[in-house]
Amino acid sequence: MSSATADSVPLRRRLASWVNRVRGREDPNQRAARQHRSFDAMSGILAWMLSHAGERLQPAGRPRGRALEIGTGQFMAHAAALYVCGYDRVLTIDRYRQVVPSLVRASLETPVLARRLLSPHVDHDNYVARLRRLETTQYDLGRLAETGVEYRAPAEASALLADDERFDLVFSYTVLEHVPPSEIPGLLASSSRLLAPGGVALHLIDLEDHRDPRADPFAFLSPIGTWSDEACGERGNRVRRSRWRRYFQEATSLNWTFPYAPVRHDAPLPARLATEFQGLEETDLRTSALLAMAVAPRAD
Repeated sequence: MSSATADSVPLRRRLASWVNRVRGREDPNQRAARQHRSFDAMSGILAWMLSHAGERLQPAGRPRGRALEIGTGQFMAHAAALYVCGYDRVLTIDRYRQVVPSLVRASLETPVLARRLLSPHVDHDNYVARLRRLETTQYDLGRLAETGVEYRAPAEASALLADDERFDLVFSYTVLEHVPPSEIPGLLASSSRLLAPGGVALHLIDLEDHRDPRADPFAFLSPIGTWSDEACGERGNRVRRSRWRRYFQEATSLNWTFPYAPVRHDAPLPARLATEFQGLEETDLRTSALLAMAVAPRAD
């Protein structure tokens, strides 16, 4: 995503939030913080993703080391959940500053299900102790960093290579589909090199059109002309499953597996496809998400 486009996105969101408040409407971001972006909801997603790594992760109750989240977003719920799961240092980065402390507090204010959802990955006492540590910070970014959850933005994975630190988990959730295709190989290569020996990479990519994923998830596969960086940021980069697999395998030296790749048959494909999608198998076009996982080789 170009810097000009990236800088304009949070400004538009702030303006939309201000307009909603002026009109007396509920901020949709506040509603999201209590619903699909709540700590409970995001803990469920994290638990499901970590379950695919299984024995490749340290068992619950043992120190898990360092985690890197690519793409914090506004709510920081996944970074908090990674810390609660036992990672002593969680670095969460964005290409532009998005985190809103009030949304972070709203997301984490009433966790009900998270301790049960995360129970395969953290024992109860450690869950409670770590969550209380986070609560004492009142989700102030400076105090969170002192606790072990550091937010860094603007930042890119490639810039972290200058440091000696490597990570036991590199994680992203519905982020990579917003990266312009020309930038994908470099991002995958640099983030993979940040893995410590034996470290796990987990990326969940949403392959649906973000404009209307429920009713028209493949609309953006129709002929639309040049697909801009801004369109990638708002609706997704349109990259299909087969191309993602090539990106992962060609941009890195890791052995990637793809344990989750659901295919949707309940929604129509466009009557006409853009040139770059013609000739692809229907299952490739209809794949709606992709979970990519790899483990870095251990040192001899």
